[in-house]
Amino acid sequence: MQDMYRQFFGVLLVLGILITALYLLKQRGLARFTGMRVLGGPERVMKVVERIPLTAQHAVHLVQIGQRRVLIASSPQSCQLITEISERDTPPQAVQ
Repeated sequence: MQDMYRQFFGVLLVLGILITALYLLKQRGLARFTGMRVLGGPERVMKVVERIPLTAQHAVHLVQIGQRRVLIASSPQSCQLITEISERDTPPQAVQ
């Protein structure tokens, strides 16, 4: 009986450590959790093509909205549009 309690609390301890680690990674921007799209559901109009972290809380995002691509800077205080990127500015291997 005592062995069963030891195993139960060991599992709880490991789960607690994992949840804490995931929370800390998410807070620092090192982990990203995205929802899953339902199969057969509507196609998304907007998607993040690429994200480059500059610091733990600052990043540059390349976002595609339909046929348009925009470059956005984000920080804890704000988001700002940097520029719109045209087809001729995009390298051939980056075009999907």
